[in-house]
Amino acid sequence: MGNIIFDKLNEQQIKAVKVVNGPVMAVAGAGSGKTRVLTNRVAYLIDEIGIPSNHILAITFTNRAADEMRTRIFRLINCPITGIWLSTFHAMGAKILRYDINYLGYGNDFQIIDDDDAIIVVKTIMKRLDYDVKKFSPKAIANLIESAKADETILTLNHMIPKDMLNIIFDEYQKFLQGNNLVDFQDLLVLVLKLFRNYPEVLKKYQDWFQYILVDEFQDTNDLQYEIVYLLAKNHRNLFIVGDEDQSIYAFRGANIQNIKKFMTDFPEHQKIILNQNYRSKTTILDAANAVIKHNRNRIPKDLFSTLGEGDKIIHFKAESDDEEAYYIYNKIKQLSKAGLPFRDMAVFYRNNAMSRKFEDILLKYNIPHKVIGNISFYKRKEIKDIIAYLHLLVNRGDDYAFSRVYNEPRRGIGEMTFDRMVDYAKQHNLKLMDVIEADVDLFPQSTMERLKTFKTIIDELHDNLETVNLLVTYDTLLDKSGYMGMLKMEGLSGEKQLEAQRRIDNLNEFKTVILEKIKEYDSSISNTEKLIQILTELALREEAEVALNDDDYVSLMTMHSAKGLEFKIVFLTCFEQTLFPSNQSLMERTDIEEERRLFYVALTRAKDQVVITNAKSRFMYGHYQENLDSEFIAEIDDKLVEHLGLAKPRKRFAAWDKTEVESRSVPAVAPGYVPTQNDLVIGDKVRHQVFGEGIIVMIDQDKATIAFKTPVGIKILMKDHPSIQKV
Repeated sequence: MGNIIFDKLNEQQIKAVKVVNGPVMAVAGAGSGKTRVLTNRVAYLIDEIGIPSNHILAITFTNRAADEMRTRIFRLINCPITGIWLSTFHAMGAKILRYDINYLGYGNDFQIIDDDDAIIVVKTIMKRLDYDVKKFSPKAIANLIESAKADETILTLNHMIPKDMLNIIFDEYQKFLQGNNLVDFQDLLVLVLKLFRNYPEVLKKYQDWFQYILVDEFQDTNDLQYEIVYLLAKNHRNLFIVGDEDQSIYAFRGANIQNIKKFMTDFPEHQKIILNQNYRSKTTILDAANAVIKHNRNRIPKDLFSTLGEGDKIIHFKAESDDEEAYYIYNKIKQLSKAGLPFRDMAVFYRNNAMSRKFEDILLKYNIPHKVIGNISFYKRKEIKDIIAYLHLLVNRGDDYAFSRVYNEPRRGIGEMTFDRMVDYAKQHNLKLMDVIEADVDLFPQSTMERLKTFKTIIDELHDNLETVNLLVTYDTLLDKSGYMGMLKMEGLSGEKQLEAQRRIDNLNEFKTVILEKIKEYDSSISNTEKLIQILTELALREEAEVALNDDDYVSLMTMHSAKGLEFKIVFLTCFEQTLFPSNQSLMERTDIEEERRLFYVALTRAKDQVVITNAKSRFMYGHYQENLDSEFIAEIDDKLVEHLGLAKPRKRFAAWDKTEVESRSVPAVAPGYVPTQNDLVIGDKVRHQVFGEGIIVMIDQDKATIAFKTPVGIKILMKDHPSIQKV
């Protein structure tokens, strides 16, 4: 092969490929060609150095990335390779366990269960032990068990689940899996680590087997994954990691950004190679990204650079309202399309999924082809379809389709057999399903009939009170009385599932905004029932208008997390306001702010040609009106790189959590002439309000304090010396 593989590599990439022995840390900036380095390194080890392919272990985080690496390696050495372990962590774990799980008392023909299977197992155990599966969510308990397998101290913490109960179920779950020769996904790592720690001969076998180990996206590894890699490499030291602290954005999944520091400590003789030439973005974008990420502390310094040209300034457009923000983005997309740019080269990013709704609505209204990536359209999400079905029942209790969707959602112990009997009886007697409950027929056990009657009572009472209260009150009552909101809160007790439950709660809160917006459009003289019917009709027509995309030319809508690994010519970064991005929860801790800043850095570096940042002076979100400050991240970009449009104005940077910077801010921490009284507050102070809870001071203006409270309160301007405010 000679030097053919080096033709398209820069000097630092070549160095990373050619260092054969010892630990190597390749700090790979965004768009710096890390996959090219990894694949060329594997090809170099096999083809140039003569390392047998079955002595190489290459680990990445997705099956797609593993397949891409395998294809590229085959192409580089012009022949298929056999024996190399190139896979995800979990696939590697499964393979090791197939060989050696017998040491742990399992059979080698074990089966792997998924998350849904795990919930079923937990529910079965709870029923056998006579625990109430309606009071204590099997899904929430399964989530806690998953977390506790990696860290058993979780079993000692305070949860909504009693400790004794959780410990008993945990033990029974473990016994059930081993007794039935089953493993779950967490076991694929936990049991491998147990093998390595308890059976030195097994560890030695794999240490000798894997002479050269490569790990992609090292900043995304969790503690279990780090420990497995460390044990495998600690003797021969031939560990090559590719990572970038600045792109560590998955702490909510258990990723530990400190693993890069651990590597540096555990392998002090490592060589560090900085890959900072970016092959994706124009210089203006990279200068902005560099300026932003420098505000994070204790990172490995690097400045991305490019030879692709300077590029246009970053646009910051501030709208009067969220409606104007959405229209601005639509108009910009339309202009770019008319100029010849394909829709596929444009993307709209937002911090969380609930924020997609406004942009989906405007693009659908004007027939711009679009697709929600990494999730489904706002109105097609399960929780939204469920709540729409409930609303259909409120205005038409004879809607059998709506009944069929929510009679046991959340779970009420009304099974499919009961439902099938109801359907058969209703057909025979020409009744609606709700009428079957009212008929009180002798089809079911008394306990089942009581559950059905309870469900019907909830719907009846909401229907009867529809005209006596505001529709928003009806909506909140529905979420409460149906148990739907309580179900989601139970599901979000721990771990990664907590974030998913919060996303679903955010979506339900955002649907409240949909109702509010529609109400404002209707004649105030019409009844609440008529308003609700009109809302449901419009939503049905909207769904009908959503036609399938015939090709791949569409605008992509996605969260910033989903954008990792992708690239587009034009990127719109939306909803850039304090409490939205960074979120109000993040404002409380510096480490959380830094994670949000890394997310901004990742979002910026997805763009090839131009970035457009948008926000709004005011917006309706999560069912209430908000007025938020501009995101502090905007001010971290050098103003010479930004073109301010709309209401946008240059603003000096401040960091709400960093009191050391108070002196240098453009807004004084304390206004001239101010005489301190009982609340001598400054920007960055944490406070507690008797009604709104904990918050943080983001601005002081004489006797008024602007305070960022947690969702759903948001930003409030209050008298700073009011007795209801106490400094924490």
